Amino acid sequence: MELFKVTITPEQETAMQERLAEVAQGFMQMREQLRQSIPALQLGAALDEAIRRQAAAVTPRQ
Repeated sequence: MELFKVTITPEQETAMQERLAEVAQGFMQMREQLRQSIPALQLGAALDEAIRRQAAAVTPRQ
């Protein structure tokens, strides 16, 4: 089912491809930053759990 048809010039196609490459590069950089942050996030979660356990150990039960 075709809803509409668009015709673009070769210049517009080139510009769209260049913009797509820029956007893709940004996503790749964000992906790499997230990948590199995984160890720090895991450490943070481990520290949170250790603090929770320590607090539970010293908190009197009621």
